[in-house]
Parts: sequence; C-alpha cells; structure tokens
Amino acid sequence: TLGMTVYGKLVPGTMPGCMSKINAKDFRQIGTKLRDKVRRSEIKFEGKGEESVRIRTRDRQSKLEAMVQVGNERNDIAIILTHPWGRLGGNMDFPIVKHLAKFFGGLGFTVCRFNFRGVGGSTGSATFSARGEEEDLHSVIDYVTGKSKLHVTGPKIACKSVVLIGYSYGSIIAGSLAGSREEVRALATISYPYTWNWALAVGNHRRMLNLASNAKCGLWIMGTDDDFTSATSFMGLCRGLQGDAQAVLVEGQSHHWFQAELSVACIIYDWLVKKGISTA
Repeated sequence: TLGMTVYGKLVPGTMPGCMSKINAKDFRQIGTKLRDKVRRSEIKFEGKGEESVRIRTRDRQSKLEAMVQVGNERNDIAIILTHPWGRLGGNMDFPIVKHLAKFFGGLGFTVCRFNFRGVGGSTGSATFSARGEEEDLHSVIDYVTGKSKLHVTGPKIACKSVVLIGYSYGSIIAGSLAGSREEVRALATISYPYTWNWALAVGNHRRMLNLASNAKCGLWIMGTDDDFTSATSFMGLCRGLQGDAQAVLVEGQSHHWFQAELSVACIIYDWLVKKGISTA
C-alpha cells in the first residue's frame, strides 16, 4: 500500500462498529506524506493520459461524453468515477473527480469519468427520478467491460471487474449499481447526500439506498462538517450497512474536500489494497 492512511480509533458507544474517525491533523498528513514520497521518487505516477470517448446509452436516449485512461497491461480493473448533481453545476471536471482520475490513472488503473445525460457534452435530459442516470452508469459499465454492443468512439476496453467511486449525487447512482451489477467488485462513496437523497432520486431513493447498503464491499467517507449530511445522520446511515462495509468520518471536512482530494484518494487506495484490489 501507499502506507498513508491513519485510521482513527473507534469510540465505543458513540459510533457504529464499522466506523472509524480521523482527526484533522492526521488527515492532512496523509496527502503531505504522499507528496514527499513522490518527491523522493519512492512512488511514481506513470499514467498514459486520457482519451475522449462517446458512449451511447442502453436506452438510446443519450450519447455520453467521457474521458478514459487505459491502464497498464497487468491490470484488468476499471475504476469509474461519478460526479455531483448536474443541476447545481456538477460535472466530470469537478475538482475531486479530476484529482481521483489522475491519481488512479497514474497508478496504472483503467479509469473512466463521464458526464451524466444533459450535463456538459452529454446529450439527452437529466431525470428527477435518477433512473436515466442509472442507465448512464449501466452503459459505462458495459463499455469498460467490453459488453457494449452500441457504437462508441474511443479505445476498446474489456476489463474483468469494476470499482465504482461516487461523489455526492454520483454516490447515489454508484451505490445503486454496486448492489445490482455482478461486475462491481467494490464501492467507495464520498459525501453521500443521505438526508437529501429523497430530492435527488424522487420516488427511488429508498430502493437505491437499499442496494447501496447491501453492496458486497463498500467504503463510505464523510466529513464531520458536511453541508448536507450531519455526522449524526451519517452514523445512522452506517448502522444500516450490510456486507463488508467500512465507514470513515473525517474531522473538520465539508462536503467539497477542496485541497484535500489527495488524502481522500490515499484512503480509498489503501482500502482497495487491503481488499486485494490493486494494479500489481
């Protein structure tokens, strides 16, 4: 592993058994230590660079704008990143999404980030129920696993398994498919908007949360100062998690993780390695 993650100690009686807390100082040091290792050439990021891709959705309602970086020849795992709510300006170029793409691509993973329908260069219209956006992610999974029979532009990929990393609204969509697609090996959510999911997936939020909660392998990351979900609400969410679930509550972090993206990436990567998922 990168050896960066400093998980806080569990606090008996106050947090669910799957949750740990990281204090602000330790969290900042995670990214700082990684930068030092890169500077000393102890860790090298050697990504091939992103290529533009167009993916037609399974329901034929959209052509999705995407960027993909093909991983090294030893790697058969694709990481798909999902972005925050488009109606509030979210897109695949949101800072944490781009940072994660660069980080995991540099480590040799195949990485795909894309715009949901109606966002950026993706055609079609956004859906209030989030069913359209579920179709979008289904289509991207089909693309990176070589199962898509629809026309796409860009490199051909046929990875065996998928890791979904969703941020904010994107974590709602990623969570839903993590609980329903067999190709998905692991799910990481960042700032899951638990107390607002009813408004972001009208009529479907309970079904989608149930699927996410039952993902076979999940990591849930939240800041204590999140703008939409309180620490107390997040603890309530975590008590309902099933399967192999780990939750991390980070002291002092808001919903947006500005200038903290690298620390988040390190936490996710170390967790993946512990689950046997890496580019080696």
